[in-house]
Amino acid sequence: MVVSSRIVWHSEQQRMGFSERPPGALFDPGSLTQLLRSLGNLRVNKRLQNWRVPYLDEQLLLQAKANRNLALTREVSLHVDGEPYVFARSILPNTTLQGPNRFLRHWDSRPLGEFLFSHRLCHRGVFQYTRMGGDNDRVPEDLRSSEDLWGRRSLFYLNQQPLIVAEFYLPPFIKRLSIDRQTKGFF
Repeated sequence: MVVSSRIVWHSEQQRMGFSERPPGALFDPGSLTQLLRSLGNLRVNKRLQNWRVPYLDEQLLLQAKANRNLALTREVSLHVDGEPYVFARSILPNTTLQGPNRFLRHWDSRPLGEFLFSHRLCHRGVFQYTRMGGDNDRVPEDLRSSEDLWGRRSLFYLNQQPLIVAEFYLPPFIKRLSIDRQTKGFF
């Protein structure tokens, strides 16, 4: 089996081009962390926090010079009641981690999104969306699936400095959203 690391991101205008209906929560501009907390006991598992060269599509989104700028890469899985619901990847360029943002270099297992939503000098840019194979090698091996994954990402600007937050909805979360939509009429 050939595993791919390629992800095709779509703009807000292109999101209706998906052949299957995406989960409504994918397009919710609110805090995903808050949504997950409303579903049960939330735990963040920090998987990686290291200096790396971002993927080319991430460099392009940040408008960084290809293969020359290291960024702090943070990967976590968010678990609700012990089950992995979301895989998240954040890219924090070195220039973003200067001055008032330098404390993010040592961020622990707290949800980054929750902090960003509560910070008065942070705003979110436009969303991009994807549907990709669940066996994509950008996803940690223990979270891969035979089912497709839905994802979204956006640039945040913290103290006017950019960072990327990408969130991939894992099958247990998609299943939960589908059940809640059918039984409760939301998401």
